[in-house]
Amino acid sequence: MPVITNIEDLRVLAQRRVPRMFYDYADSGSWTEGTYRSNEEDFQTIKLRQRVAVNMEGRTTATTMVGQPVTMPVAIAPVGLTGMQHADGEI
Repeated sequence: MPVITNIEDLRVLAQRRVPRMFYDYADSGSWTEGTYRSNEEDFQTIKLRQRVAVNMEGRTTATTMVGQPVTMPVAIAPVGLTGMQHADGEI
């Protein structure tokens, strides 16, 4: 397996390994793809810094989402054709 250091490495790997029609479906947006491009631009402004030797005592991922308390803020929007990407994608 090649060394993967960022999302672009994963995108290039997927482009090589996944059949073209499946890759194009996953790496695209709807209609004019305006939202897709806007999201990419917005994510470019977010800089993540690696923090080592930082006191993690008392840290938590708990928050609220749509007014509900959650221990880890992860949500999945409705998606279609996930079985195209993995055999168990729609289970």
